[in-house]
Amino acid sequence: MAKRSRLQCENFRKIEQSRNVSKQNYCFSDYSFPDDATDFPHNTEMRDYIYGYVKHFKLNEIIEYNTQVEKLERKGNEWQVTITTVSEDEQNRIIPVGEPTVIVAKYVAIATGHHAKPTWAKFPGEESFTGSIMHSVTYKDAEFNKLSEKRVVVVGIGNSAVDAVCNLVEVGRCKPVYLSTRSGAWLVPNYIFGCPTDHYANRLFLNLPWQLATRIFEAVITLVNGGPFALGLNPKMRALQTQPTVSPTLAHHIQRGEVKIMPNIKKIQGSSVHFTNDEVVKDVDQLIYCTGYKIDLPYLSDDIRADLLDDATNEISLFKNVFAPKIGPTLAFIGFVQPASGGVLSMSEMQARWFVELCKKTVTLPNQSEMNEIIDSDLNKTRDRYFHSARHTIQKDPIMYCDEIADFIGAKPSYLKHPDLAWRLLLGTNGPAQYRLDGPNPWKDASKTVKKVPLTGLMNYSGILVLFLFVILLINIYWTIYDLLGF
Repeated sequence: MAKRSRLQCENFRKIEQSRNVSKQNYCFSDYSFPDDATDFPHNTEMRDYIYGYVKHFKLNEIIEYNTQVEKLERKGNEWQVTITTVSEDEQNRIIPVGEPTVIVAKYVAIATGHHAKPTWAKFPGEESFTGSIMHSVTYKDAEFNKLSEKRVVVVGIGNSAVDAVCNLVEVGRCKPVYLSTRSGAWLVPNYIFGCPTDHYANRLFLNLPWQLATRIFEAVITLVNGGPFALGLNPKMRALQTQPTVSPTLAHHIQRGEVKIMPNIKKIQGSSVHFTNDEVVKDVDQLIYCTGYKIDLPYLSDDIRADLLDDATNEISLFKNVFAPKIGPTLAFIGFVQPASGGVLSMSEMQARWFVELCKKTVTLPNQSEMNEIIDSDLNKTRDRYFHSARHTIQKDPIMYCDEIADFIGAKPSYLKHPDLAWRLLLGTNGPAQYRLDGPNPWKDASKTVKKVPLTGLMNYSGILVLFLFVILLINIYWTIYDLLGF
């Protein structure tokens, strides 16, 4: 909805050089990465991919850049959108240009996503800190932020925190870097048995009871990566109760003493940071808060925002994370979902396709009462499964979520219609192209693209590994039943 300028698209720096999601799962359904792209695209490859997508579909002809939305109001059956033309100064600050104008639309999509407003941690004595404090949203690179050879404490254990920590060690030569976490994490490598880790999210695995699936996943992580407890990460949740922290190098830096895992911060005194285990790190130059984001919808009227968003819990009451029951199909929230694995790009695209079909009136939404019941049911499922934190309120398994949305528009892949792909549809991740096999706007290259996604299912395992996994499965079934029956 709010469109950033092209200048910001060019403002790429070194942090997060490569994505933690494979190219097969972080792409659009009808436009693949080039075959020679790396498995985990560099940010410059991602930029070129987006530019290529825009050029291929001639989107520049219909996008108005340098536009900021100030207000969105409902007037009868239409929406009034107050917009301002903006530019950027040398510090990348957005500067209004000219007077606000109002445009009227029958349908509006808010595609600002949920990473909108940085969340800042608060610690006793923070005001006395003699160094600098920043949020990860402003961290670009150890050299860019002038942190080379500084003493740095990073707060948080998500992918942004891990990217920053590894960048500080590798580029900034900051040794050691202190990584503070309250809840710990399950550390997952980029590859398991030679294939991208996110390729192991398939329909067979995701349809297992999550208590069983998490035992299998934890066993594999421990086999491949040594497990989080050996690294001092000490997670307070099961592996599938959170979004795994993905890094190919963090374990290596911990083992070499270049990264020190610390518990939560107890207090700050001057340049000293005190932790809850009574350890103290002195002469700290920089605190980096990688403490996530909150959903923020400042342009919505107070009454609409109050109906949708609980600021205290960061829960948003939307049917399948897209539509408000009181409003209906005229206002869509695109990207307000957090993938448990894989990328948000395919999930957002599926939401957008659903919205388009609703605009065309080829499909309809359930009635308001039914949508509210489903929202309550989905929220309860999320609360029951995921670790209780603002980060997990909109967490979804991408394949299962996209299957639900695709079913609304007739784009869910069918085993019967595509028997040659049935094994892949069950055991493979397949990428977003699987949702162009059927339904509106099918893609002629969809089947070929699905077949190009590497398979990690049983057909690729050796007989010994199949036997090993089968034994693990039997053991975990036993312990899951044991836990469920309360013995």
